[in-house]
Amino acid sequence: MVLEAKPQNEKTSLTYSLQNFVVKSLLPIKENLDLSLLQKKLNNAQYDSNRFPGLFKRFKHPKCVVIIFSNGKLILTGIKSSNDIDYVLKKLVLKLAQIEEIKILKTKMKTEIVNIVVTANLYREINLDAAIVKLSNAIYEPEVFPGLIYKSDTPVKSVFLIFSTGKIVLTGVRDENVIESVLISLGRLLKEKNLFRKV
Repeated sequence: MVLEAKPQNEKTSLTYSLQNFVVKSLLPIKENLDLSLLQKKLNNAQYDSNRFPGLFKRFKHPKCVVIIFSNGKLILTGIKSSNDIDYVLKKLVLKLAQIEEIKILKTKMKTEIVNIVVTANLYREINLDAAIVKLSNAIYEPEVFPGLIYKSDTPVKSVFLIFSTGKIVLTGVRDENVIESVLISLGRLLKEKNLFRKV
């Protein structure tokens, strides 16, 4: 999704795109899963109990990864559209139902979006040296990382990586309906604090 907001009488604009949804879910199962068995039965699956307690199942269409834990907990990551969440999880359940050792119960799975990662561009240079002074809850160590980390509670709890070029990474948001207002709120704050460099 790309939003272009061009206020009247201003040469500013904003575009953003959704990069990653992180989703939690739970498989409706009676008994714990044998992840070693799943690794053998599923394509594109990786499991090493010495390194991590979950099995990684990769999907190509849409490109994403589901991490499966023995208790049935799932973490879906890498997906770029909320419309694909149910599709991927149904696809996974169908594949698991074909494995006779696994008993899937016919109950609806609950899913919860726990994080959305968004990239945005304000198309104006930002003075990060001034921003670290004028913004509270900000961290800027250019010798370690070129972006400023800014934590905000308004309008919702979120974290921004702000770069001097005007590029932004937004994370910590759980509802895609608030993304636009969160980015616009940041833009207004930067303008109020005179943090945009003069063109």
